[in-house]
Amino acid sequence: MKKRLLVENDVDQLDDFQKILLLNKKKLNPDDVEFYDSDGEDYNKIVSVSEKGLNFEFDDLQDFLQFFFRGEYGSGTDSEYDAINYERMYERNYDFYSECQDRAYDDWREGYTLGYLCDPALRKLKELVDILNPSMSEHFIEGARGIQIDSEGEMASFLDQFYSGFGDDVDEIVCRGKDAATSEGAREMVIDAYCDGLKPYGIENRGGCFSSYFISWGNLVQLYIDRSAFDEPALDVIFEYINKHFTNYLPESYEIESNVWDNDLFTKETCQKLEDLIDQYIESAEEDFRPEYMEVMRKIGTLGLFQAKQLPNSRYYMKVESVDPETLKINYKIGTDSGLWNSEQGIDTIENVVSMITQPGLFDPKDHRINRYNLKR
Repeated sequence: MKKRLLVENDVDQLDDFQKILLLNKKKLNPDDVEFYDSDGEDYNKIVSVSEKGLNFEFDDLQDFLQFFFRGEYGSGTDSEYDAINYERMYERNYDFYSECQDRAYDDWREGYTLGYLCDPALRKLKELVDILNPSMSEHFIEGARGIQIDSEGEMASFLDQFYSGFGDDVDEIVCRGKDAATSEGAREMVIDAYCDGLKPYGIENRGGCFSSYFISWGNLVQLYIDRSAFDEPALDVIFEYINKHFTNYLPESYEIESNVWDNDLFTKETCQKLEDLIDQYIESAEEDFRPEYMEVMRKIGTLGLFQAKQLPNSRYYMKVESVDPETLKINYKIGTDSGLWNSEQGIDTIENVVSMITQPGLFDPKDHRINRYNLKR
């Protein structure tokens, strides 16, 4: 009896390992014991002491990650924001659609977006290109996996010449499809990695994923033994043991898409919609563009003037901006550098533009400058 009183009176002088041994033997009242980390933090909103071990209660996945993996996801770490994103993925409110849209402009311009079109949609696209400029159809190649485009960036640029909104319409469908093809897989990946990921270290899930966890006194003693560091605070032993042994970290949040991609679901969500969209553009092309306009567009494309091109024997570069479908006049930029940073606007007929390219010296390209604000809109 005297010894028991001595222990109770001196409990504040015991180190954590001694407290754990006495708690395990039921020689200490759990209500009289608190545990702190080496910085003096008790995490009393998370950690509670029971007769059998330590309980951990969390509001959400972010709290779970930033507690047990504070070296990886804690405040101020490089991966702090990943913990927030994983929480959103787990709760099914991570916005893969907006993330796709943030990249959509560059992805379209570089041709990556066209790589997401299913085979039937690509065949529809070829029908559209056949109408707009048959010579561009040579970029559609039949292969073992169906039809493909061998120069997707060039094809995207070509389509922009006719329809400035085509890329945006495709992006909308593709980004919706990416969200559908990724969201559920991302959630499952988070669960697989972390829900029961601490079980090998004696930390058990007791109340559903990322809610309630528990480690027994016996398992906590085993962590001490494995670390051979009996004078450390119990919480530090847990943190450091996890930091040393846990390896199943998720990739950075922006890489999740490629790890969980469900191509069958993506195709289901996008293929028919893309076919229907391109059908609308085919109908528009057949109705809106008269043969003379199409012939002008074909000539410009053949000359490569939808990209900046240096005029022969000249210091000038030219790039066609648009063709007026009614007057067939060509609006172009002309300047002395390939980037056309200090360019001026010009307008002329297809005959004169062709002459500038094929008969150097016949025309002074700057003779046809105009005020860009006077262009027909």
